[in-house]
Amino acid sequence: LAEPRSTVSFDLEPSGTQTKLTVVHSGFGPDSVVLPDVSGGWPKVLSWLKTFLESGAYESVDTPAAK
Repeated sequence: LAEPRSTVSFDLEPSGTQTKLTVVHSGFGPDSVVLPDVSGGWPKVLSWLKTFLESGAYESVDTPAAK
């Protein structure tokens, strides 16, 4: 069965000399089969983004979808 579309919002706010990023991914039903995969993917993507922004070093994100 197809699941309804989910929504991702990104909020950037100043925090001293840094910027705080808040990511909210919502719209999942209680029986969503996609939610566990998405929940596991965001930490990897955000960790990669943090490393890239702080160091400029580019490495691919190691996720099942990228293999």
